[in-house]
Amino acid sequence: PEDRIGLLIDSMEQAVEAGSADEAAGLLHRQYRDATHPDRAAASRSLAAYLRRHRGIHLITSLTSVDLAPEGRSAQAVVYVAMSGVMVESVDALAGLRADFYRFELDLALHGGDWLILHGRWRRTDVSEWRAALAAPPQ
Repeated sequence: PEDRIGLLIDSMEQAVEAGSADEAAGLLHRQYRDATHPDRAAASRSLAAYLRRHRGIHLITSLTSVDLAPEGRSAQAVVYVAMSGVMVESVDALAGLRADFYRFELDLALHGGDWLILHGRWRRTDVSEWRAALAAPPQ
């Protein structure tokens, strides 16, 4: 399951970098909601608007932990994301760029054989926390 959850995160990264709100929204569970979006449709509209405003988004993501529920049909994951308007060749190159750093806590559900994002919480972080999370051993 951890590998398949990693593929979900990779797919979301690729969809955002490609500017495909539809593809990204397809990775959200039909019952998705978060603190600012009451449902999947609202989250999809916000994402589409964000991608229209910010063309050329480049991400570096790191899945730092996955906690599977005992029944194996749900999980929680923590993902750190660095977001930049220019291509980032390496983590070390981030020091010279103006990038935004985030910590995402995701509730995931297994639906029809695929892992989907059911709920998300996020907050801004800084480069030092982001680097520390990447350097820590996976949980």
